[in-house]
Amino acid sequence: MAVQVQQQEIEAVEAKLNRQNGLAAAIAAALWAVPMLILWYWLYLQDDRFAPLMLAVSGALIGLTVRYYGRGFMPVFGVIAVISHTAVVAAAFVFGLSLGEGQSVRAFILVGLYAIGVWSAVYLGRRRIPFAQHRAFYLLCEQSRHVSTQRLRNRWFLLVPVTVILSGLTLGGTLFALTGVEIFRQTASQQSQVVEQRQAFAAKAIDVTSANLATLSTEDAMRFAFAYYHGQLPAKKGNRYERYPQSEYKAKRILSFLAEQRGEARAKFVLGWLTYPEGGATLIKQAADDGDIFAKIMLATEFGCYGNTEQATRLLNMLAKTTAEKPALNEIYSILQSGFEQVCEEFSAPDFAQMYLP
Repeated sequence: MAVQVQQQEIEAVEAKLNRQNGLAAAIAAALWAVPMLILWYWLYLQDDRFAPLMLAVSGALIGLTVRYYGRGFMPVFGVIAVISHTAVVAAAFVFGLSLGEGQSVRAFILVGLYAIGVWSAVYLGRRRIPFAQHRAFYLLCEQSRHVSTQRLRNRWFLLVPVTVILSGLTLGGTLFALTGVEIFRQTASQQSQVVEQRQAFAAKAIDVTSANLATLSTEDAMRFAFAYYHGQLPAKKGNRYERYPQSEYKAKRILSFLAEQRGEARAKFVLGWLTYPEGGATLIKQAADDGDIFAKIMLATEFGCYGNTEQATRLLNMLAKTTAEKPALNEIYSILQSGFEQVCEEFSAPDFAQMYLP
């Protein structure tokens, strides 16, 4: 029994069939895959917890793209959408966008989201004939192959490779561009972190104005002078150190303040030692006169450096009997044990030793 269909319905359906354009759908899907991947990347940066959801969302978006540009009713339009969607998903996996950082999502959830994306791509990528036009569609396509299906732009053997190749090219270029963006972003982030670390590091440094130094105890001021000189701030107790901004000028500025404003003998000695022999000898003698044990040790050692080792040894032994300061005793015994030659070599390269800290 022949199907009775009004000519008006046949013409309406035939007009829709003739507008099918698989090649346009393939090209559009490949091109629109680029903003899909960029959108995925943007969402990943905003909140990477939603990254897995793009497995499904991208399928729906690709399906709508194929539907709009292809206007097709043939199964091949669903195939185009699936290929393009799979290419986007593969590119996202290659770039590490499938999961958020530190996330752990079970495999079956990812597979399920991908399956939803595939179904969405197939369902949305292919148009459906309204129920009222089913008879006309059956007459034109089911009883015989419609001429639109024979056109080259709608043949599967052209559309499948075109979709694969174009998607590969566009997404490959996008991945290359995103890699550059990511490198730039990481570099900028690292530079920002370096600047922040430098600012935080510089913020540790104390002000060396007289007004601020006057608020510090002598012990703390000497610690900060040591820190400025060596770039390491020693803890008040123990052998722990903390990185500190280095400035020989500020170290000497603190020592000068302590020597001039407070008359601290140890500060005079250290400042004299660091500026020895240019002007430092006078400060060391003043420190010795003020009772600093290390200044006395140095003056006694000078006798040994100038050849009078017997006098130097006698003076050092006398100092060892008159001091209870353990670092000073260790220094005396070290000099007596190692001899004056090694100690005298240090006179050409004076240093701010931690044992000088009160």
